[in-house]
Amino acid sequence: MRNLILLAIGLAVGVIAAASVLNALGQRDAYPHGLMNVMQHHYAALREDLRGNRCTTAPADVESLRMLSRDVENAMYPDGSADSTFLDYEQRLHEGLTAAATAGTECAMLKPAVDKITAACDACHHEYR
Repeated sequence: MRNLILLAIGLAVGVIAAASVLNALGQRDAYPHGLMNVMQHHYAALREDLRGNRCTTAPADVESLRMLSRDVENAMYPDGSADSTFLDYEQRLHEGLTAAATAGTECAMLKPAVDKITAACDACHHEYR
């Protein structure tokens, strides 16, 4: 009986310890995932504006993306060890966002800039996901 009780206690402690470790591992990547989710939200709103040909709210989403993109390198490489390929993709993203910011609310001028943003994001995600 004593062995059975010790086994049950051991299993309970093991389950609690495993849950704690898994939770800590999940939180390790919370910042990069959260940043990418918020960027994806603003990017989707921008694409939706283009599809509906109503680009009056696009500058707000572009500015949000520009602000968030400044944190991408720090989120992915907090120790500052980003490789040159990643930095190239990041530079392409910044170029697309700068072009989108100068386009203003004209959908015809915004579309090529958003295509640049799409290409930069797709290339990076293809390489690093």
